[in-house]
Amino acid sequence: MALKNSENGVEISFETVEKEEDEVQMNLDHNAAPLQQLVDISDAFSSNEIFCSRDALIEWARNVGKRNGFVIVIKRSDKGDSRKARVTLACERGGTYRHAKNKSNVEDLNRKGTGTKKCDCPFKIIGVKLTSSDDWSVKVVCGFHNHRAAKQLEGHSYAGRLSDGEKTILSDMTKNLVKPRNILLSIKNHDEYNVSTMKTIYNARHKHRLLNSAGRSQMQQLMKQLNECKYVQWHRKDESNDCVRDLFWAHPTSIQLLNAFCSVLIMDCTYKTNRYRLPLLEIVGVTSTNLTFSVAFVYLETERVDNYTWAMEKLQSLMFADRLPNVIVTDRELALMNAMRLVFPTTTSLLCRWHISKNVLGNCKKLFERKDKWEAFMSAWSVLVFSSKEDDYERNLRSLTTDYYTYPGAVKYVTESWLTPYKERFVAAWTDKVMHLGNVTTNRAESAHAKLKRHLGSSQGDFESSWNVINALIELQHTEIKASFERSISVVEHQFNNAMFKELRGMVSRASLNMILMEFKRATQVEIDKGICGCVNRTSYGLPCAHELAELIKEGRTIPLDSVHSHWRKLDTVTDNVSSELTISTEIDSILRQFAECNEAGKIALKRKLRELACPATTSMCPPLEKVKGKGLPSLKINLSTKRAPSLFEIVESAHDSTSPATACSVKVPKEKKLKYIKCFPHQIREHIVNIVDVKADGHCGYRSIAGLLGMGEDGWGTVRHDLVRELHTFHDEYVQLYGSIDRVAELVYSLSWFDSFAPYDRWMTLPDMGHLIASRYNIVLVHLSIRQCLTYLPLRSVSLAPLHHKLIALGFVEDSHFVQVFLDSTSPIPPIACNWRNYRYQCARGWEIPYVPRIEAFRSSLGTNSNVATQETIDVDET
Repeated sequence: MALKNSENGVEISFETVEKEEDEVQMNLDHNAAPLQQLVDISDAFSSNEIFCSRDALIEWARNVGKRNGFVIVIKRSDKGDSRKARVTLACERGGTYRHAKNKSNVEDLNRKGTGTKKCDCPFKIIGVKLTSSDDWSVKVVCGFHNHRAAKQLEGHSYAGRLSDGEKTILSDMTKNLVKPRNILLSIKNHDEYNVSTMKTIYNARHKHRLLNSAGRSQMQQLMKQLNECKYVQWHRKDESNDCVRDLFWAHPTSIQLLNAFCSVLIMDCTYKTNRYRLPLLEIVGVTSTNLTFSVAFVYLETERVDNYTWAMEKLQSLMFADRLPNVIVTDRELALMNAMRLVFPTTTSLLCRWHISKNVLGNCKKLFERKDKWEAFMSAWSVLVFSSKEDDYERNLRSLTTDYYTYPGAVKYVTESWLTPYKERFVAAWTDKVMHLGNVTTNRAESAHAKLKRHLGSSQGDFESSWNVINALIELQHTEIKASFERSISVVEHQFNNAMFKELRGMVSRASLNMILMEFKRATQVEIDKGICGCVNRTSYGLPCAHELAELIKEGRTIPLDSVHSHWRKLDTVTDNVSSELTISTEIDSILRQFAECNEAGKIALKRKLRELACPATTSMCPPLEKVKGKGLPSLKINLSTKRAPSLFEIVESAHDSTSPATACSVKVPKEKKLKYIKCFPHQIREHIVNIVDVKADGHCGYRSIAGLLGMGEDGWGTVRHDLVRELHTFHDEYVQLYGSIDRVAELVYSLSWFDSFAPYDRWMTLPDMGHLIASRYNIVLVHLSIRQCLTYLPLRSVSLAPLHHKLIALGFVEDSHFVQVFLDSTSPIPPIACNWRNYRYQCARGWEIPYVPRIEAFRSSLGTNSNVATQETIDVDET
């Protein structure tokens, strides 16, 4: 029998095809399947098309099968040594099940979960290679199936196999840490007929990892990848069992950044990042564009001085001798602090203010029976920590010890545990003399921990999987840093078009320009008075401060480039100390001499060390032994969470949220009728008021309330009046613009300047006028509440603190003549922000508003449109 193609006139011999057709017919007769169960799709596969290759024919057949609900597989393939090459395609359910020799037992065959899809389906087509070229033709031997077509092919493993292109996609996405479900979605987006399942993706990923590892152990694969990516790595191991003890690695670009921006380093350990339960020390730095970069990652066997000293020595070896860090910020990890003192004796060590604050909370909050007392104590503590001068520190310390002598435990803790031994490391009076570039907490390291843990996703990963995540994050980090350099060089913000910035544009980072601009705006008020200036910008940031800028303005000169510290002028990662003549010829000669002098055992040991150095993938090092709990039965459930255990302050906060410090009283939240003045506030806010504290009604009640809320005590009203007068004088021109006239500013100064025991009506506090003064002078968020008007005031000039460090106080105006202290719960809605804040705030202060947007929207929603409560600064009294 021969088949002739009508277009090309090519004859194809199918002598054996007739025999196979006869065999198929005999099989059909033998199986005697009922006619209604036979599915004929011969027409779909009958084609005179000539295929350009064997693969093209197979792909066509499989696609036709998919469209008709059947999976086509290769049954037999003949390369054509003695006859024409051919390929036999059949249904995946063709043939019968043949059990393995070692599973002949009936019990094994009936084991739960085992089965077969084979039903001796007779479907068969044959492809034959033409003699003239690599072209192929197809012939249907049997177009019948003895089973129904599948309604969906997702459950058919063969149909779900990945193509070569899809395998490439999977490999790239796996390398880039894309989750399996997202890989599957991407593959399906490329091919609408793809029927792969999650199991297919998991199996393919496993195969991909096996091929990449090529039989290497975890540590061998890790060392290979570190070597290929040019990482600098060191390790210590236990010589008795070759288990790694400490492991240090640093990216080559990170080392360049370290030597370019070595002024400040921040260090902190994190936990639950690996199955071996080793703490991970993360070291980060700060670029000139104010971005965080990772310097190195160190897995430590224990958190002892020896381990930290080893890590610090390896860090020091990455740095040039003349570029050691000026400041290192840590929490109070005594072993790390001792190691730093040994390795970096000339470096200033600062302690994280945030951690200190939380330690005070954890150890002292339980000593206070009332929330208002506790908050007042913490306010006094904050004032003490932020004391700008040593005299201010001494005065504030005396005030704290005097005001809280009834709480000796709290006073003793803060003085003996923190102030006496460590005040130089976290109190502003001393830290402002050090160039820390604004880094007085370990928040940058904490943020890096959080980002790393989000991408790790599990606490049960090994070193290799952790490195894959870390490397990907570092690559993205470096890309963003380089982009920020280019933006500082090429993009000039319009606010820096002032001629004063002529020498700085494109030469220093935009982050430094923003800080200089803030001081530039202060310069008109400060003038050349160093006492008012404070010079923090110069001493802590290495940038021109307000009085320096005032002198330049007076002399009509631009800001010189050399007045900006070199840290802010560095806009690349190029280092100048690299020697092109650096060689290891002397060391190689020494090793050769040592090798020649060794006996056979010594030569073997030395060769082994050199092999591990030259070919890291051959290391015999093993990962640490996994730590297990020593008590109780082992848990059957593995904890994959990377979330750390709660700290002491979190336990204390949660324990007291429902008891005494949760409210201003030692009992549960009072009902409305038990709170005096509660009906003097909008009913929508009343449920969120946990306490109202009255003050003496002597005309100073507004200032008494502010003093009490700030932790000064009610009798500190005179200090508040004095501070606000100074605020008006210091920023006189700005407040003239805000209030609209010099006369109004003079009226406010007149109203504030009264220090006798009883204040007449024209010396009382007036809101909203005083709101901006109070918020800006004390760097707080002030909420003003009354039955007629509710507003929120934010600082006008300062950069927003982290939301955790915001201080929010509420001042109530009651009975149209009296001010009181109001305490709101942490979820309380707050009124809209005063309009003048948006009109007159500095650009750097815009971040203050962001954390309060949801609470403001909640206030507006609860108030509704028909409320008589005004939420703007100017109101018509007659209408209210």
